[in-house]
Amino acid sequence: MRREGDDSGPPRDPGQSPGQSPGQSPGQSPGQSPGQSPSRDPGGGRGEPVPPRSGISFRQVLIAILAVILIAFGIVNFDKVEVNFLLFDSEARLVTVIVVAAGLGFVIGYFVGRPGRLQRKYLKQRDQDRD
Repeated sequence: MRREGDDSGPPRDPGQSPGQSPGQSPGQSPGQSPGQSPSRDPGGGRGEPVPPRSGISFRQVLIAILAVILIAFGIVNFDKVEVNFLLFDSEARLVTVIVVAAGLGFVIGYFVGRPGRLQRKYLKQRDQDRD
């Protein structure tokens, strides 16, 4: 039996808390290996559901900023310009021309970067062989 004030037992590092075993970092659970970070289970391992986060996330702020920039870009570039496209000439809003050109660039990039039929067949076969 151990009494209060009895310091018998294995020696302890000065930076080590009383319930901590030697070689264990301060925030580490007893069954955790030194490389692992402590779990962030607010239920303390009792299987309680984690409440959803409230508030505005960084992603939402970034989307809002980009939307404001896009709207400002459209308003500033709303002038009519002459568009010459191979066989015809036309007038269109500058923002429309930019959006159409970006859309065409996206479609062309998609088809150029997409694997061909034989490559897709090979990749599918390779994935099946791994399983």
